[in-house]
Amino acid sequence: MSKLIEGYGTQRGSDIHRDGMYLELVDENTGDLVAEVFYSDTTHMMTISIFQQELPLHVVEILIKRAKHDLPPTNVA
Repeated sequence: MSKLIEGYGTQRGSDIHRDGMYLELVDENTGDLVAEVFYSDTTHMMTISIFQQELPLHVVEILIKRAKHDLPPTNVA
């Protein structure tokens, strides 16, 4: 797990069933999955799912920024 912000970490992985990659937000204190950003290789779009009733907006903003950087494929020359 990679540290995102105090109290939260992220885990990145691929999902062959949904044909894409995800970045999960995990509560470091409880180990609970809090949110997920998913990048679809099929549609080239990102979606976010939030699994906690209340989540500070600044945490969501930081998660989205990290996902935009970490998830889409890049061309390496």
